[in-house]
Amino acid sequence: MYLEDKTVLESLKKRVYSSFIASILLIIFAVVLLINPDNFIPTAINVFGYVAILMGVLNIVFYFRLPKENRLYSKNLSTSVLLILSGLIAFIETNILTEMISLIIGGYVIFRNAFRLEMAFLFAEKAKSLWLSTCILSFINLLLGFLIVINPFKEVSINFYLGLMVIISEVFLIVENILVLIGLSKKKKINEEVIVKE
Repeated sequence: MYLEDKTVLESLKKRVYSSFIASILLIIFAVVLLINPDNFIPTAINVFGYVAILMGVLNIVFYFRLPKENRLYSKNLSTSVLLILSGLIAFIETNILTEMISLIIGGYVIFRNAFRLEMAFLFAEKAKSLWLSTCILSFINLLLGFLIVINPFKEVSINFYLGLMVIISEVFLIVENILVLIGLSKKKKINEEVIVKE
C-alpha cells in the first residue's frame, strides 16, 4: 500500500509544505488586493512574470544537475518550459490577464483541490478519518473555486470579492494541510513501530 512506503510519505509531506508556501503567498496577494486594489493586479501579474521566469531558469539548472539516469523521471524541464512561457505571457498580455484574473485564480484553486481529491484517495483504505476530512475540505474549496470563476455577486467590487474568496479558500487549505501533516506523521510512526516489531 502507498502509505506504507516511506518515500511516498516524504513526497506527500513535501507537496504539503509547498502548498503551505503557495497558500501564504496567495493570502498576501488577497490582503494587498483588499487594502490597496488600485492598479495592484497588473503589478502582481508583472511580478508573477519575473518570478515564473526565474523559477523556470532554476528548474532548467536543477534538471541538468541531475544524474542522466534520473532525468527521465524528472519533471523539471517540462515545468521550466511552462513557467518561462507563463512568465512571458504575463508580460505580453498583462491587460488581458488583468481582465481574466477571476478565471485564472478560480481555475488555479479548482486545479489545486482536484489534485487534493486525488491525493485523498491514497488515504481511503488506511486512514479513513484523514480521507474524510481531506475530501470534505477539498469539495468546499472546489466550490469556492467555481464561485470565484462565475462571480455570482456582480454588485460587489471584483477586487474585494476576489480577495475575500481567496483568503477563505486558502484558510481552508491551510487547515487541510495541517490535518494531512498530522495524519502522515501518525502513519509514519505506525510504520516505524511495525518495522521495529518485525
